[in-house]
Amino acid sequence: MELIYPINFIGHDEWMQSGYDPRLSEGDVITRDGEIIGRWRVVGYDPDDEYSAGRFEFLALGEDAVMFLEDFANLDVRMHRGFALSTLIRTIIEWYETNKSKIS
Repeated sequence: MELIYPINFIGHDEWMQSGYDPRLSEGDVITRDGEIIGRWRVVGYDPDDEYSAGRFEFLALGEDAVMFLEDFANLDVRMHRGFALSTLIRTIIEWYETNKSKIS
């Protein structure tokens, strides 16, 4: 698996290609260097309604509570979902860079 981004949401593309199957709406969050730093998931959406709202969540490795989240207004509108995902990833990068020595 090629990790081309600073932060990679493993399984995210498969979730989108599946038509937003809830069984595929989560996966690992891995750095470009291959370090697993947590999990992502998408909750609060209706896979049968392309205009459904929802939320991306990030849970740090070993934690049960959501650390960061980002809402989106429309599931199948790339701009809404993509903006939310980009915002969440920037937040994770900032957190990771600040806490790298504590995480590793």
